[in-house]
Amino acid sequence: MIINAQLIRNSRAERAWSQEDLAEATGLNLRTIQRIEKSGTASLQSRKSLALAFDLDIADLDHKEQQMSPCPECRSEEVYQYKEPIESSTIGGEQVPKLASSLFSAAKILPVICASCGYLRYFADSKARAKLKTSKGWMRA
Repeated sequence: MIINAQLIRNSRAERAWSQEDLAEATGLNLRTIQRIEKSGTASLQSRKSLALAFDLDIADLDHKEQQMSPCPECRSEEVYQYKEPIESSTIGGEQVPKLASSLFSAAKILPVICASCGYLRYFADSKARAKLKTSKGWMRA
């Protein structure tokens, strides 16, 4: 399965972990960690172990198919995404209303911003997207 290898590398670096540290935290072989970070391929069991070690949903490790660049507003290639999905700090998830899992939790979102024009986009995680069709607050555009 293809995963977001950059997210793995960034999450590991954010924690100041070596590849050996990550191997120990996940129970995976060091060579497995090296292969995952290099090729972006991981078995389901490896994905589960990585998600647990980084406190992420397993779907958050998926390789993102969304087009990040060029910017849809100004066509610049100077597009940056945050290193990993974040949770909004609002009660009830007002940034993505009616898609939070409970009153005091929010859907995870991945912010993307264009350095040239400032255009800001958010990509919602799979749990939030799964609620779209049944949510009374969202309608198809």
